[in-house]
Amino acid sequence: MKVRVLIFGELARELSCKEIAVDVQSPAQVRDVNLALAAEFPAKSQFFQAARLAVNHAFTSPDSPIKASDEVALIELVGGG
Repeated sequence: MKVRVLIFGELARELSCKEIAVDVQSPAQVRDVNLALAAEFPAKSQFFQAARLAVNHAFTSPDSPIKASDEVALIELVGGG
């Protein structure tokens, strides 16, 4: 199944896109999306494997189920001080 992942912040600028579509086997879990992103962008593999994804406006665990119709977003955490 195809899952659309919204990308924001510096990563969106770096990848020159605001959305990435990845293919995952159904049924899928959040970790499957992370692995698909890592495979799509090998230079960012470690980042994508560890990235937290929000599904339908809430951060979820890697083993949470995911459907093609879910809104998935990768939001980089930022620090300040």
